[in-house]
Amino acid sequence: MTTDFEIGRVVAVDTAQVTIELNSDLKGMSRSTYEGPHEVGRINSYVIIPVGARRLVAMVTRVVLVEEAEMKADRTMVTLPAARRLMKATLIGTIDGDKFRQGVSLFPVLDNPVYLAGRADLDAIFGPIESKQTTPPNMDEPGYCIPIGESAVVQGRPIRIDPDVFFGKHAAILGSTGSGKSCTIASLIQSIRKQPTVKRTTFVILDTNGEYRSAFQRQKKDGTWEDIGSRKVLYIPSDPSKAAERLVIPYWFMNAEDFVRIFQASKGVQRPVLLESLRLARNEAGSASPLATLREELILELNRIWSLSGKDEKTSKDVRDLAKGLKTRIEQEDLSQGWTDASTEFSLNKDEVAKALDNVIKTADNNIDNGTYPKVLPADARKQIRDAIDPIYQNLTGTHIGDSTNVAGRSADAPSYFDKLKFRSRHLEQVLRREESGGARARDYTGTMLLRIDRLLADTRFDFMFGPVDGVLPNPVHALASFLRDTLGIGSLQNGDLSKVEDIPTGRLPFYDRQRNNEGPVDVVILDLSLLAAEVLENVTALIGRLILEFLQRLGEYGGEEARGSLPVILVLEEAQNYIQQPRSAEDESISRVVFERIAREGRKYGLSLVVASQRPSELSKTVLSQCSSFIVHRLQNPEDLRYFKEIVPAIYGPMLDQIPALAPQTALVLGECVSAPALVKIRTASPVPRSRDPKFYRYWVSDNPPEVDFESICEKWEGTHNEIDAVPSKQKRNEDNTR
Repeated sequence: MTTDFEIGRVVAVDTAQVTIELNSDLKGMSRSTYEGPHEVGRINSYVIIPVGARRLVAMVTRVVLVEEAEMKADRTMVTLPAARRLMKATLIGTIDGDKFRQGVSLFPVLDNPVYLAGRADLDAIFGPIESKQTTPPNMDEPGYCIPIGESAVVQGRPIRIDPDVFFGKHAAILGSTGSGKSCTIASLIQSIRKQPTVKRTTFVILDTNGEYRSAFQRQKKDGTWEDIGSRKVLYIPSDPSKAAERLVIPYWFMNAEDFVRIFQASKGVQRPVLLESLRLARNEAGSASPLATLREELILELNRIWSLSGKDEKTSKDVRDLAKGLKTRIEQEDLSQGWTDASTEFSLNKDEVAKALDNVIKTADNNIDNGTYPKVLPADARKQIRDAIDPIYQNLTGTHIGDSTNVAGRSADAPSYFDKLKFRSRHLEQVLRREESGGARARDYTGTMLLRIDRLLADTRFDFMFGPVDGVLPNPVHALASFLRDTLGIGSLQNGDLSKVEDIPTGRLPFYDRQRNNEGPVDVVILDLSLLAAEVLENVTALIGRLILEFLQRLGEYGGEEARGSLPVILVLEEAQNYIQQPRSAEDESISRVVFERIAREGRKYGLSLVVASQRPSELSKTVLSQCSSFIVHRLQNPEDLRYFKEIVPAIYGPMLDQIPALAPQTALVLGECVSAPALVKIRTASPVPRSRDPKFYRYWVSDNPPEVDFESICEKWEGTHNEIDAVPSKQKRNEDNTR
């Protein structure tokens, strides 16, 4: 390396940083080289320290001027202070030949010369300014091929990321409000979509602020929207006034835990009652006949009796109460076609079932001292119970009870259709009556849960999940598959077997209408959640995330050897602190935190990536944030946020992070595996930008013609009294009426 690049010598070394004394011949803080003038000691600039055949790369984090006075040996005179210019730099990587890699395996020695990073060094670190690549990037190892901006330190030097690393190992985009997070996300997606070799993407944006539509679509004069360019974007609003487009997630897509959280069922009595009711509802909807439903219920309940009778923590009273409840249920059954079902090849006598349950009740009663103190059932009593119910069980299943671990019927988790009205009026009541017949005060203990269920089913704010208050959502063919295709932007199944309009009217399930209309694949799906009721935001985001994850898991399980990870999906979580909060106490439960922590841990295996955007990282789940391997950090000013973030990232980045409170808008510190080296980046300008610009107060104050706000139209939509006859804004329609 030529001497005109030399700027100093190493005077101190530790495991992460070096201290460099600048040469005394440096006049000012610049150096002229054959490449032109270079600034010396600029924060975030790079220096080179040769060690053998390799070159260490360090990033400047501090420059100081130290004055030292020297005393003569005879202590009779003190010379004027001499200034030493010292520079601290963090070791970030090694250049071997023309290849750069992050991390160091050897260290400089004292008095090691230090050089400015020249053009060849920067090309090795970040790649050439103008890519010389004449062939597309390697599909399996694309490398740093997606530009995100330019270095804020080295003018004209583009910074690129590796998309497989950035998205494959999760990423976080952090910054205070107004620092440029939304524009960074939009710019990143726009940059990817502009690459000539990119044919498709699968971005799903959970847009809690309603910002991103304007970054990918433009509004026409008639009020409708159109895609910008040839690539398609799907915008799904949560606005109830846009019934033909709005987000609808049918309630039966929820699993048992989703229902437990949304209905806030407690662990004592409420949760078991709810889960049993769900299981009954799902099984009745999927059964060919009432008798088949009864058969599945009997199999489950007989298994429960047998299981309870062998548990040390359960007493004879538990077994007796369960048997009494089942007997009451059987006695209430009145099937006109009898107790024989050819389709399932079983035949039962109602009296025989009742007699068997009487024997179970009698055996259990014999083990309750003085009718008051129940005991754990001994082995002989358990054998008597098995002898009583085994003939019935054999008739139902063809196997002895206890020999088979398979319980017939759908579980409470299966995303299968059921009627919400029957669930409330029949199945919940059925389970409550059964529990009460055994002496339990189930209705008293479930009263609060029942009130919540009634309130949610009767609240029009939640009809996007539960359907109309006085009706039910339709059950079309391939409902779940259509929802997932729509949410992931995959497009319709060609010649798919979907329900016809006469069976499922248009407008009831907008996602199904889009699939039926075969609107084709899209690159970006924007789920605008800004108008959702706050109390269900966690439930909705968790449900969307879980459905995508579990589908991709099953794709890997059922799709063949190469299917796992073959459909990579990027889930962008805007304002993630609103639904993935760090728990404040042991009792602080959150279904969305559970789901997204699971995705953070397991999603990479199945091709599901998270891009977590937040203005309050200190409120984010540590599990989610710690699983991110790449960070784009804008200005953060809250000391708690800064402290929290420093705990998450490797300590080597510590000195670089001190500048975060002073970063300018659109400027970010990019760290992690996605970028070849840590860099201060001027992020590419998004074009067009999201709807997140700062309000112009002064402009409004001084404007001669401020915009007129159409309060009436907005409030009509808010109140639910607005009818969208056409897309013309109501102010324009009123003006037209006045001219007639």
